[in-house]
Amino acid sequence: MQGVRLLFSRYGGQVHIGNISERLPPHSMAMAQSTTLCSADPDIRCFDFHPAHFKHLYTEVSDLLIPADQAFFCPAPIRAVQVQEELTNVLELLAQGAPETLLRFAYVYCLGVDRRYFSALLQHLLTGDYPFFEFIETHALNQWPVARYALELDIPLRKFNALFQEKYGSPAKRWLLEKRLSRSRELLVSTPLRVLDIALECGFASHGHFTESFRKRYHCNPTQFRQQAQASLTHSTRSLD
Repeated sequence: MQGVRLLFSRYGGQVHIGNISERLPPHSMAMAQSTTLCSADPDIRCFDFHPAHFKHLYTEVSDLLIPADQAFFCPAPIRAVQVQEELTNVLELLAQGAPETLLRFAYVYCLGVDRRYFSALLQHLLTGDYPFFEFIETHALNQWPVARYALELDIPLRKFNALFQEKYGSPAKRWLLEKRLSRSRELLVSTPLRVLDIALECGFASHGHFTESFRKRYHCNPTQFRQQAQASLTHSTRSLD
């Protein structure tokens, strides 16, 4: 099971997974097993999530889950729940923002409708993968090339890259760079650390490499970004006075 497709619709329509078809009623939401074989009518909104998304979700909702039992769990190809019109409005609003926020809201709602099934589904999605996620995210800011992660996990590099793509929905090199740049932005705004110290703390081998990567991603260098953030904060503070 490589991923989950979250679907919802104001007007309803058909959802297809291979040779299985199911009608999604108006004002309903569904979780489909596979993103690669799943298609839907144009009136149905679709959002793909990978196991890494569910790892973060799990840490936030674990207290809401029913503990897994020993029985074999086989997820349904499509599992739909009915929602009210007001909730459809909320889903459409959240769909304009961060995907993780949409997933969190939708999944907590689904747990409220069928806690046993969606508890089992979330635990099923993470079966055997949690140590992999923990290792990657614990060491994401290390000054390691991708090959070092494969070496530390004792996995051939090609297999590691394929596994990472499956679990995170992104190539390892791209995901690690984005993780390091995102953390560097936080430190530039929230700490007085020198740019070089931030570069090293966030896994960049040199000031130059960090600055070049930062400029390509955010269209300004780290010092300019910090100055802009400080100026914006000062302006906001004055506006409140």
